[in-house]
Amino acid sequence: MASTVFRYRFSFSPGNRLRLLLVSIFSCLLWACEPVTESVDNNDIALIQALDLSLLPDQQWAFADGVLQLSFCRDRINDALMAEADELRRWRVIGEVTAFPARRHEGLALLAEFQQQYDVILWQQSGTVSSQFYRLVVPQGQQRNASIFNALASVGRDRRICFSAVDQGGSN
Repeated sequence: MASTVFRYRFSFSPGNRLRLLLVSIFSCLLWACEPVTESVDNNDIALIQALDLSLLPDQQWAFADGVLQLSFCRDRINDALMAEADELRRWRVIGEVTAFPARRHEGLALLAEFQQQYDVILWQQSGTVSSQFYRLVVPQGQQRNASIFNALASVGRDRRICFSAVDQGGSN
């Protein structure tokens, strides 16, 4: 029984090399564009959703001074959180989750991640297609200890935020 030895010769023509390079680059880009989701505790999501339904401030929660403006790098998140102040007030008066747009849960999940990662609770005041305005929410009586600038320093560095700013006088 004679043994046959097969030899394979792998050679890439310049056209094949270019195709391989393009496929590799494209694969890396697709991988890099995928959203990175953090595991968020259900209690954090429930807190953010409950506060989002609430007209604040109330007996339990207060606002720190100033307004934080955020623009997310993904248009999908900006779109999910798009709402004028009047719309948000109307949805909150109704007090039903079904009053809010169905896509809103994705934006609230990201706000819950911020609460978990940075210990910052954000309550949306308004939002456009490009950015949103938030009040920093703290337990009643702790407003003096809360700093909108500390919130900006932590949240503003997050890789999912493309623009952040503080409006110290924006307490409307």
